[in-house]
Amino acid sequence: NMTNLAESIPVRDSVNYSTLVAYKFEPDLDSEWTHSYQIFVYISASLCGLPDTWDTDLSENGLSLYYTFNETVAKSTDTDEMTAIRFRNGYAEGLAQMQMQDNVSKYTLYMLVIPDSCDECTRDSNWVYEFAVSQRNLLFLYDVEPFISVVDVDYDTVIFEAGKINFGKNRSYGMYIFEDGNYIPTSLNQSWCAISESTGYGTRVEIQENTTESSRNEFLVSGLEISKHYSAVLVVTFTDIPYGGGVFKQFEFTMSTSKACKLAYSLGFCNEVAYAVPVSTGFYDGDESWEQLMAAYDNYSESLYTPFGYAMQQIPCDTELSARYSPIRTCDDCKYSYKQWLCSVTIPRCISPSHAGPQNMVYDAGSGRNHFIEQTIIPPLPYAEVLPCLNMCEAIVRDCPPAFGFACPQSADLVQLSY
Repeated sequence: NMTNLAESIPVRDSVNYSTLVAYKFEPDLDSEWTHSYQIFVYISASLCGLPDTWDTDLSENGLSLYYTFNETVAKSTDTDEMTAIRFRNGYAEGLAQMQMQDNVSKYTLYMLVIPDSCDECTRDSNWVYEFAVSQRNLLFLYDVEPFISVVDVDYDTVIFEAGKINFGKNRSYGMYIFEDGNYIPTSLNQSWCAISESTGYGTRVEIQENTTESSRNEFLVSGLEISKHYSAVLVVTFTDIPYGGGVFKQFEFTMSTSKACKLAYSLGFCNEVAYAVPVSTGFYDGDESWEQLMAAYDNYSESLYTPFGYAMQQIPCDTELSARYSPIRTCDDCKYSYKQWLCSVTIPRCISPSHAGPQNMVYDAGSGRNHFIEQTIIPPLPYAEVLPCLNMCEAIVRDCPPAFGFACPQSADLVQLSY
């Protein structure tokens, strides 16, 4: 018996070893998705469960999907005459194509799901999968890009960036974070249903447009553990169908090994700062809140900007083009670049000293790059600084009036001290 499949309606099914499951689908020849007398049918599937004895370190899943438009071949189950789609890492996809004939008014796509030959399998060996066909698009997806990147970490919190996410209708996004040793196995790490149904993750985060910040869609996850290694995977679920969604490539990150640094974000003035900064003695001792620590950094940076703001008021920003200081740069360009530079040199980016390399400046407790760090923040622990990029200095030279006399260090020795 063959199960009839409907357009874009996934089904959940299972198959035992030495058996097969058969399906058929009749494409809509009048569909807007039927092009130039050619039929295209997208086939996609997600493997939800493997036989108990299966080696989960294998990419191969021991399951294949075969398809043909030839009814005689389908009924004979001669897979040598059919096109095969192999399940790997819990995922399978393919595109069935058929050239339409003038005297044919109906076409049927036949599909068989059959376990591969397996020495260790028994008749009770069972594969569970979700499966869909569509003339429009794939209903199960795997993307080789993570779509999420780590901006920075401290000892218990991570800032992620999800700039490529498209918050469209009928879809929701969730990120699963797995602790070291509890990863999705290789055999299912591209499977939408295996990851969605997993219970081994430590944290699941719903990602919505109103919960991210900035144009880069940044968001935070807290409550993680110091020095611990994690893996994470982004999953999209199509909410207008019973099953279906996509998996994005898994990525990994490690938490800081020291409590010397704490993530700074959502600052009022230095609003593009999103990285770890040295903690203060007050914060480390519990006498100062995170909000107070952030305010100390932000208020000090803003106070240093004030004289520059007065100087900019003396520049004819809105005069005719020929009278401006630059035909291609504006006062807004200068203000932006100066603010970016000021925040980067006033609020140092901090990492654990155990992660420091030759390009980092390492400071003892109580010391830092300026008097504000040493006298107000007073770092209680040793830390290393990720120096600002030299191009931030070069940007203010490029974007601001020459009369300001901005200049950047030229020799390699001087550059290495500050950038």
